[in-house]
Amino acid sequence: MTLHFLVHLPLNTVFENLTDMQRYVSYHPVITQIDRTGTYTYLVHETLKFGPLPISFTYPVKLERDNTTKKVIFKAQVMKINHITMAFELVEKDGLTHITETITFKTPLPVRSLMGKIFKAQHTQLFENMDAGN
Repeated sequence: MTLHFLVHLPLNTVFENLTDMQRYVSYHPVITQIDRTGTYTYLVHETLKFGPLPISFTYPVKLERDNTTKKVIFKAQVMKINHITMAFELVEKDGLTHITETITFKTPLPVRSLMGKIFKAQHTQLFENMDAGN
């Protein structure tokens, strides 16, 4: 799954917003806390709403960042059976940052379509929040 976003911020700011976990959590609509567990490993606390019911859970994430190419990769293992990789490629043009996000899912469950819709909504909100400086 590939998503495209445009943020009215310089590339270096977007890169730092994606790789500084305290900044990242401040923009993300469903992540409530991120705890460092190692140099580039974290425990993410997330709360999703399914109708009126909030469902909270945690999962480990590994962050890979390339300071030269400004590529950011998150590798997550959700509920021990869902492996998710999110790769963000950033390109700056005229003071704007164009983001191409490639998401891959490896899961034995028939939830790819649902997960795709959830990620699209969450990450649209993430970059809108970042763009607005929320």
